[in-house]
Amino acid sequence: MDLDTLKRMGLPQLEALYVEPGPLELPTGCHRGHLLRWIDSAGARHPLWRPTLTVGFAWTPFGVDFDQQRWWFWHPRLALGRFEPRIGPSRWRETETVSLHYHASRLPAPIRSVLYDEVKPLSPDLCLGIGGINAERGEGEMFFFALQRT
Repeated sequence: MDLDTLKRMGLPQLEALYVEPGPLELPTGCHRGHLLRWIDSAGARHPLWRPTLTVGFAWTPFGVDFDQQRWWFWHPRLALGRFEPRIGPSRWRETETVSLHYHASRLPAPIRSVLYDEVKPLSPDLCLGIGGINAERGEGEMFFFALQRT
């Protein structure tokens, strides 16, 4: 599996890949993000969230540094959004995943309380993730993204 293959997949294929069972390990290293597909959820259709996420993830370079446990925008040196990764059940799909919890972040509390993401490592160099907000299935999940090691 490689990034080009993920970029060509439609939503049904990404959904199927995300729920495939397999052993999970916490990812390591710095990864560049790529927005793949919007999920058809109430949250993704929200008039505030969709434009905000388009600017933040479709138009802006982003990524995750799993070693530093931080998201970054524009460049890895501009890291923020500290998170704690945890292996466990997905909030949004019937699978095990690595959930990213932002309670340790120094972001303002109203922002920190809304953040939630999940990733599924496909290899040491590639992850498939679901980006969204801290809400239940059908509301919180908004888009699939890929993370490729830099």
